Amino acid sequence: MPDTKAWSGDAHTAATSMFDRAQKQTGAFSTYATAVGEALISGAGTIAPPRTALLNKADQIDMSGQLRVNEQWVVLIAGAQMTIEQVAALERRAQAEQVIVNGLLTAVGSADDTAAAALTDAAQPHGFVPPNPLDPGSLMIPGSQRPGDEVPDPLSPLGAIQQGLIRDTEMSQTVRETTTEKRYDPMTGEELATVTTIYMQDGSKHVRTANANAQFSDRGPATTEIHYDKDGNEISKSTSVTFNEFAHHSIANADVTTIQMADGTITTLIERPDGSRTGTIRTPDGRQADVPVQLLSNPALMTIDAGITGLGAQAEHGIPMLSQEALEHVKTGAKYGGPAFGLATALWDVAVADTGFQKCVAAAEGATSLTAGALAGVATSGGGPVTAVLAATVAAGGGKALGNWIGNTFCPR
Repeated sequence: MPDTKAWSGDAHTAATSMFDRAQKQTGAFSTYATAVGEALISGAGTIAPPRTALLNKADQIDMSGQLRVNEQWVVLIAGAQMTIEQVAALERRAQAEQVIVNGLLTAVGSADDTAAAALTDAAQPHGFVPPNPLDPGSLMIPGSQRPGDEVPDPLSPLGAIQQGLIRDTEMSQTVRETTTEKRYDPMTGEELATVTTIYMQDGSKHVRTANANAQFSDRGPATTEIHYDKDGNEISKSTSVTFNEFAHHSIANADVTTIQMADGTITTLIERPDGSRTGTIRTPDGRQADVPVQLLSNPALMTIDAGITGLGAQAEHGIPMLSQEALEHVKTGAKYGGPAFGLATALWDVAVADTGFQKCVAAAEGATSLTAGALAGVATSGGGPVTAVLAATVAAGGGKALGNWIGNTFCPR
């Protein structure tokens, strides 16, 4: 060490070079981080005003008490007792408000795109290379692609279809009014049946008739529910009955539920006195298949979902049966799909587990006028499979579309 008391030599030179390189790299990283941080701060400032405007508009709509905005930014009619004329007026309001919400949502999307572009521009001088759409290899890097939309895109025709489907489906399963009446024999005054009518926001209705007396000697009183669309066309007919000892030996003392779609597809569920349960699906052209075993314990058909399906299980592991008690859960403003939709949802769950989501979307799309993309978007936009099942029937064909999907999915040709 010289008189200056400074280090020298090869080791010192190497160490100095190492520290110089570290200082340069640290400085470069600090500059990189600062640039990205400034871009993020600027982006937050860009996004905040349109985001606040969108949230304020959603709050304004929600505070009206008659409309609401869901997680997909679709304007819906709030559940309450109302006349069909009031529903029609609110639907027009919802559509008008949707135009405003879509404009604000588009502004948020544009601000987000601007912020993302600014972030990329800030990072590129420091070595960041954005993925090349013409290079499939660069697109395989995790996190390199921009995330897809989590809500329907209001700027695309497909997004507009999805928004409309979500609103139509919501209206088709939201109760606007219920009525119950007793029917009596005009000659004897004997009670014949209790009829409960559940009116939905879209003009469709469910009519459940619980007979007070048996109509045939081999069975007890039956309970039947018919689902009509807004034009009065039958979508499905569901019946539950308990047979007695005078019935055919194959169904003696058995509980039986049948659900028939508008195209003639029939699903029959049977529970015999020994506790054994079976089910079959039969199509109008004579094809038949056994109901998957896992269907009989699906939550969509059990009492936990009595409010949405109108079904109740006779015992802990019994088959689903129509009952007046199950309708106690159905109130004005509540959600209700009916037995056929409960069955379809359970079948959807089974089919997805066995064949995959996309195949089920394609099968449902084949029974409707929808594109698979629209149906898939509805199914994954927050409503889940039950929304997809309902949307498929709302979109085109009603019970015919639903029956076609069930038959094509479960009955081999």
